[in-house]
Amino acid sequence: MPKTTAERVASFRARKKSEGFTTVSVLIPTQDTELFMELAAQRRKQRSELPESDFASRQWLAAVALHARALSTGGEQVANGHRQGMSQAEALVGEIMKRIYQLGWPVGLPLGSQSDLMQEYRVSRAVLRQAIRLLEHDSIAMVQRGAGGGLVVARPDMQATTRAIKVYLEYARIGPSEILATRQTLEAATVSLVVARLNQEGEQRLRDQIATEAGLDGRADADELLQFHFLLGELCGDAALRLFTSVVLQLADAHSTFHFRSLHDRNAVVKRVKHLHARIAEALIARDKEQALALMDHYIGGIKAWLT
Repeated sequence: MPKTTAERVASFRARKKSEGFTTVSVLIPTQDTELFMELAAQRRKQRSELPESDFASRQWLAAVALHARALSTGGEQVANGHRQGMSQAEALVGEIMKRIYQLGWPVGLPLGSQSDLMQEYRVSRAVLRQAIRLLEHDSIAMVQRGAGGGLVVARPDMQATTRAIKVYLEYARIGPSEILATRQTLEAATVSLVVARLNQEGEQRLRDQIATEAGLDGRADADELLQFHFLLGELCGDAALRLFTSVVLQLADAHSTFHFRSLHDRNAVVKRVKHLHARIAEALIARDKEQALALMDHYIGGIKAWLT
């Protein structure tokens, strides 16, 4: 007897739960449906390029990225505002985003004056202004003043997005164990991709980074100590993975007691950090994935005592 849709879904969820997965519901703006489907298609394509274990640990990133974007646009404030006007503005944002994406995101390209856009999209000045505020908030587009000005394509601000996600996770009271578990998953995925995609330029950047770290001691700041991991995020070639690794790295630093310890203790920690960074870099350059993963796991394990 054929199963109902509900029974098939329940069976699928039970099977995936037995494989170590869990079900997460994600709410996204209507205008982002195409983006969601496109991102999902990209992730399915990447599945054929990665070992199954690597892909499984990274599947959730696309959904989290979309959820983070919804948060950064101030979706809750929108819901509490003028519903009709803001709904039209959100729809307009989706149309303009689609246009920018199809053009290849050409930073600085004029999209038109306000009067041109009102006529092209058949919206009121109030709706356009609300849409522009949302676009500027997300660094998607910005208004350029002066002669020949208007709405132009902007360069998205990764730091602003990182801060928004970090603030939300702090609000959700993320704890040390969750930070470590998430960082372990993300760093392992990053290492796997770096091994697969590292080229000669990347090898040299790793060597240069290790050379730069040679002179660091306990007086080093967070950016100096985390730069090696930020570099891995760049070298892995995955924008979503780089973004969320950056978020978790900053969360780990915010919860670390490193900066409150004695200089003697900090010197000892920095010495260990430099040693492990150098060994991880050597393993990556040698394309020794198992060794690089083991060293990264050992590195993250040592952080636990420093988080609160």
